[in-house]
Amino acid sequence: MVATRRDDLKATVVLRDELAPLQAGEIRLRVDKVGLSANNLFYAQMGEAPFLKFFAVYPLGEEHKDLANVPAWGVATVIESNNPDFSPGEQFRGFLHMTNAVQMKARRTPEGFQAYGGGRDKINQAYNGFLAVDPEGTSPIRGSGEKPDLAMTSAPGASSGFILYELLKMHDFYGANSIVLTSASSKLSLATALLLRDARAGGAVQRVIGYTAGGNADFVAATGLYDEVIGYDEALPPDSALRHLLVDVAGDAAVYKRGKAQFVKAFAVGGTHGDAEASVFTAFGPGGFLKMVIDMVGPQGLKNWASRRLSPRLEMFFAPTVINELLSRWGREEMDRKSDAALAQFVDAAVDEGWIRVVRSETPEAAQEAYRRIVQGEVPPSEAVILSLAG
Repeated sequence: MVATRRDDLKATVVLRDELAPLQAGEIRLRVDKVGLSANNLFYAQMGEAPFLKFFAVYPLGEEHKDLANVPAWGVATVIESNNPDFSPGEQFRGFLHMTNAVQMKARRTPEGFQAYGGGRDKINQAYNGFLAVDPEGTSPIRGSGEKPDLAMTSAPGASSGFILYELLKMHDFYGANSIVLTSASSKLSLATALLLRDARAGGAVQRVIGYTAGGNADFVAATGLYDEVIGYDEALPPDSALRHLLVDVAGDAAVYKRGKAQFVKAFAVGGTHGDAEASVFTAFGPGGFLKMVIDMVGPQGLKNWASRRLSPRLEMFFAPTVINELLSRWGREEMDRKSDAALAQFVDAAVDEGWIRVVRSETPEAAQEAYRRIVQGEVPPSEAVILSLAG
């Protein structure tokens, strides 16, 4: 496994160990592949954060207190089972890490399984859900090749973009007619902007504006998804007819504070700007903080109340709460169909239009270098990084 130093997130160590014998109810999985993206930096930065506790998912022993396993979304296959509900050969996708094998207690669900026990019980249960990959199904993740690999590594961002888009639609875009996305080159922002094409065509949204770093501006503009591409030091267009809604994937408080008077609504989504002077997550007022706590730890009834009654100007986008709302509206089958269709739409556009190519790393040393490049912000948005240590 490739473990990260807690006091220096860009530094990694390769560890080799033997997994313990399977206990009753446990399964062992070969980690076929995981994707690396800015999500992993967010998980590392929030590894010990209250309500998140990402480092608790795959804990290391007492002899490695200075190290942590950073989660990564990927695909894994059951290779051994001490659980009568699982058989070798079944494939699932979910929250894994940079390793060749994992094992966990698993409880079968209609969609796949729920992992439980140990440090996993400290995190939001949405991160413990694994979805079955049906080799005969319609998911764009099934199979092998560039598009399935891109679908796998893009799924967290593209799926979050789909959920975010549905949230905005549910609330009629909160009265905004312009959507502003930071980290415009990220998969989440690209996927959201792609879905916004329909809203623009229907007149619900007039402008889609992307903030990006100077080095990514040409890439972002070439996708054709944004009406305007601007740098982080630039102000929003001075058009009084535009009512802006901010989707802040960068997590940079400077963007929010500079344009605050122009935003009718803002969502804190991510933290791709790890070197920002201040995080937008620190800018929550009392209402935003209360909404965040309720979304993360409140019972469903309270979450439903907060969704109807609490709408602070700046709040955290918490996907599990929105997913529950969509499931209550559509049901699981329709939810999966729509989500898969959105992911397939994104992958087809990215590959067929030449936005993104897949880059693979298949040794521990290559994985270390790929992770370092992610943390250092050296991976261009035109690359999707896939790790496979199962060899």
